[in-house]
Amino acid sequence: MPKSLLRKFFAYGVIAIALVLTFYPVAWMLSASLKESGEIFTTPVFSSGSAGLGNYVSAFAEYPFFLYLLNSVFASLVSVLVTVLLGALAGYSFAKFRYGLSTVFWIVVLVSLMIPLEAVVIPLFLEVHSFGWTNTYAGLVLPTAFNVVGIFIFRQAFVALPDDYIDAARVDGAGELRILFSVILPMVLPTVVVVSVLTFNLNWNSYLWPLVVTSDDGLRTLPLGMAAFQAGYNTQYGEVMAVSVFGTLPTAVFFLALQRYFVEGTISTGVK
Repeated sequence: MPKSLLRKFFAYGVIAIALVLTFYPVAWMLSASLKESGEIFTTPVFSSGSAGLGNYVSAFAEYPFFLYLLNSVFASLVSVLVTVLLGALAGYSFAKFRYGLSTVFWIVVLVSLMIPLEAVVIPLFLEVHSFGWTNTYAGLVLPTAFNVVGIFIFRQAFVALPDDYIDAARVDGAGELRILFSVILPMVLPTVVVVSVLTFNLNWNSYLWPLVVTSDDGLRTLPLGMAAFQAGYNTQYGEVMAVSVFGTLPTAVFFLALQRYFVEGTISTGVK
C-alpha cells in the first residue's frame, strides 16, 4: 500500500474515532431523554424509549425553563454585542495606533486574561450591591458582559491587515470610526464570528456569577435552572437528560449557523 494512501487512511481513522468519542455522549443523552428512568441502563443505547416526549413535558411543567432560556439568551446576546463593539474599538487602537501608554495598557489586557472570575467575584458583588443591582437584569448582565479575550483576538486580526486600506480610506476623508466599521470589520468578518461564538458560549455556560447576584427565580439563567432541577429530581434521569438536551440546543444552533465563518476565522492568518 502506498505511503500516501496509508497516511490518508490513518488520518481518516483518527478523525472517525474522534467523531465517535465526541458524539457518542450526545447521542446517549438524546436517547436517554426519550426513555423512562428504568429503561436508560437496561435497554440498548439507541433503542426507542416508552417515555417519548413525556420527559420534556414533565420537566417543563415543574420549572419555567422557557423563561430561563430567555434570560440566558438575553444575557449572552448583550455580552456578544458589548464584547464585539468594545473589543473591536480597543483592538483597533492597539493594532494601528502608537501612543505613550499603549504598551502598558496592552500588558494590563494580557494580565487580565489570567485573572479568573472566581478571584474577583466578591469585590465585584460588593460593587454591584452598592449600585442596587442585585436581583436585577443590570446586575446579571452588565458586570460580566465584556470578554477581554475579544480585545486580544481583534488586535491580532487587525495587525495582519495592511495599513494601505486604512490610508486609502483616510485619503477619501473617512474618520477612524467609519474606517473601523465600514472598511476593517467587513474584512475580518470571520474574526467577528469567532469572538461572537466564543463569547456567547462563555456566557451561556456561566454559572457562578448568576448564582451569586440573583436569588429571584424569575432571573435565573438556564444553567441555574438546570442545576436546581437536577438537585430536586436527580433520580429522574430521563427528565434530567431532557432538560440537558434543551440546554444544549441554542448553542448548537448558534454554532451551526455560523460554523463556516468560525472555521475560516480560526484558521485564517492573512487577508484574502
